[in-house]
Amino acid sequence: MSLKSVLLTLVATGCAACGQSSSSAATAHTAVNSDRRATWVTYVDPFEQAFSLDVPQGWTARGGTFRLGYSDARLMIDLVSPDGQTNIRFGEVAIPVYAMPNRFHREGETLDLGAQAQLRVAQYRSGQEFAELYARARFRNVCTNLASQPEDWQPPVSDAIERLATAAPERSSDGQVTYRCVIGSETKAAYVHTKSSQYEGFWQVSSVVSYLTPADRIAAARAIIARCTNSLQVNPAWVQYQRQMDQRAVQYQQARQAQRRRVLSQQVAEFEVKMQGMRNQVAAFEHRQAMQASQVEGFTKTLTGLTPVMDPLGNPHDVWIGPKNGYWINGQGTIVNSDLSPGAGWQPMTRR
Repeated sequence: MSLKSVLLTLVATGCAACGQSSSSAATAHTAVNSDRRATWVTYVDPFEQAFSLDVPQGWTARGGTFRLGYSDARLMIDLVSPDGQTNIRFGEVAIPVYAMPNRFHREGETLDLGAQAQLRVAQYRSGQEFAELYARARFRNVCTNLASQPEDWQPPVSDAIERLATAAPERSSDGQVTYRCVIGSETKAAYVHTKSSQYEGFWQVSSVVSYLTPADRIAAARAIIARCTNSLQVNPAWVQYQRQMDQRAVQYQQARQAQRRRVLSQQVAEFEVKMQGMRNQVAAFEHRQAMQASQVEGFTKTLTGLTPVMDPLGNPHDVWIGPKNGYWINGQGTIVNSDLSPGAGWQPMTRR
């Protein structure tokens, strides 16, 4: 897998962004949709200011840029209606970039690029295959019964994202699924659309859009998706910042592969500490949203890269699967993946 390809695809993924925030990141303006029923506010990525987009005023909006490495940054925006009946999600924090299996790496393994990125090894899944896998994981613990329904709607694609793509994939496909979701005495529509694209040696899920809403609000949910997508603006300053991060990633990887990490040891150590903190924040974000935690927990390890562990005090944690066999935690809550103890003050964690 070429480093150039990894960097290129992460930018083409959808602002190369993912994250967490609160609705306070949105600032009101007077834009109103075409049917004059909804007022919109501008939501700005609170972590890296990578992008902005319109969201409905009064809705709870969480998300932004989760940066898990120089070249590993993921987008997730989660919208919940004021009454909690409709949930719309763009992107998914648990979906990494996937490396194709080869004679050195088998499906299910983690391809550890250190501070640059963490990839999962998996055979290519078409957009339709991935949509079915993700939908079952996202909705199965919410819906007591899922019944497949026909669907002919295609969500719009952002022009801003399309303009960032600098290379054509070897193959790509999209797919979608709709289910009739039974929740107690309620019936809702559960929908997922994904697009997967394969490049040289790896593949990615370049688009994920999903919603769960009462059947009589499907048209409104689709209108919101269209408005959010068409209003997306990528910050040019962030694009330049990402280029700088890509350059650092190349330097880091060259030093790492040549066993010359000591040249960048201080810078890399600080960055890896920051990235570990962000990874812990990803897990915290999952736990704060009980629905999200239950949806993602069952997603196959091959496709999510998460594993449940427990610290010595009995507290549960979801950590990113690493290449080593053990997980260790210190008094500050930092978790590392290692076969041996990192040193004094580190306690072993057990798998749940």
